[in-house]
Amino acid sequence: MPVSFYSIALLLGILLSSLYLLFGKELKEYKKINALVLLILISELLSESVWNFTRSSGKDSFLLYNVLFVYLRPTVTLLLFSHLPYSCHLQRKVVPSMGVFLFFGMLNALFFQSILSGIQSYSFLVGHAMVLFYSIIFFKDILHQSKYRDVNLLSLPYFWMASLILFSFGESYIFFILTHYLPSLGDYQMGHIFHWVQFFAGIMYLTLGLSFYAPLVFKRRYSY
Repeated sequence: MPVSFYSIALLLGILLSSLYLLFGKELKEYKKINALVLLILISELLSESVWNFTRSSGKDSFLLYNVLFVYLRPTVTLLLFSHLPYSCHLQRKVVPSMGVFLFFGMLNALFFQSILSGIQSYSFLVGHAMVLFYSIIFFKDILHQSKYRDVNLLSLPYFWMASLILFSFGESYIFFILTHYLPSLGDYQMGHIFHWVQFFAGIMYLTLGLSFYAPLVFKRRYSY
């Protein structure tokens, strides 16, 4: 993978998350969330590495792109949301939603958009919309949960996760719609637009790795 801010942010996120997983002294549930964050970071690093290797070899593949970025990226992010502490217990519905998304993807590949001959825009929009839905609900939820009422939100790792996932997936979603359905604005995969998308994604992944250190920085811990 070419050296860039994005790749450096991913590597730093993995390093910081790994160190916390190995040496952090928080609750068991806390470690589980950190392990899921590490899974997201590693899967994204592998996806980018595999994709860049295939492109450098002159073997661009819509199948590979769809699997890595249309399906894997939102799926692992939804897996994280399935373990976050919603007060309304909405996390119980995330895994079934993942199943619906993947089933929709199968129908889309069979009847509407081939997974081999183009980017599956319908699946991209559905998967990213699910991530945005759960991140918006969770963001609102932590603002209103009574157990966080007296907690400095900047010291809450979940606050950083929800905020950056919402922002990064949101801008990626908007850019994809504009460039895919209004091609006169540019190609989502090319030029300055894609550099901005990757920049904000890098910020998100770096923040995911840093988020568990927030209680140490802002000196206010929280409890379950």
